[in-house]
Amino acid sequence: MSIAILADIHANLEALTRVLEDMESRGVRRIVCLGDILGYGPNPRECLKLLFSSEVAILGNHEEAVMFYGEDFNPKAREALEWTKDQLNSTAHERTENYDLWNFLSTMQQVVEDGDVMYTHGSPRIPTREYVVPADSRNHEKMAGIFELIKRVCFIGHSHIPHVYTSDMKHASPDALGGAIDLRKLGDRKILINTGSVGQPRDGDPRTSYVTFDGNIVRFHRLEYDVQTTVDKIYAEPRIPNFLADRLLVGR
Repeated sequence: MSIAILADIHANLEALTRVLEDMESRGVRRIVCLGDILGYGPNPRECLKLLFSSEVAILGNHEEAVMFYGEDFNPKAREALEWTKDQLNSTAHERTENYDLWNFLSTMQQVVEDGDVMYTHGSPRIPTREYVVPADSRNHEKMAGIFELIKRVCFIGHSHIPHVYTSDMKHASPDALGGAIDLRKLGDRKILINTGSVGQPRDGDPRTSYVTFDGNIVRFHRLEYDVQTTVDKIYAEPRIPNFLADRLLVGR
């Protein structure tokens, strides 16, 4: 049975809703969330609640920062972070509902392995902090260190750039692969797959991104969604910087 793997929702309810609708149309109901449900966007509570049913919920750096302290966040990002905390503690909602949100956050793990499949947010080496981007394909020491920790396949997010990396130091965009990759064709090579971002793409394509996986074939999905509604919500909230809305329009 296929699963949907989602990352970097960033409190973008319109994008998440669009992905969930697309999943349903494909008959996919199982969800793995790779973290950063929170941060940047205007609907943290709603997005958390929609993902309560995730079979796997990975801790992202934004969840980590909300529960502890975002020491490496810049002042604008930290202000949005504090706003998110206030939303999760809002007295406009029942205390039990607020408790459920925080309890869900507390159950998130940094790394989950299911047989030879690994799920984490940033990388297996430094789960909530290390980025993997296409330029890293030239850093053989870094990539070799990452692949040492992977049994067969690892799914990540964090960079917001959908991409595929293999242990023979090759890499490719989903478009270059025709939108899908069959793991059975890899032989003894390992693979690292960035699913892209549901709620804040940064590869120059503003469409939401997620993948489905049936145990053998990984398929990338890009979908149009009502980005203007999300943008307008951010503009209406003075504690969320406007540039976080502007970048949604261009996927940067």
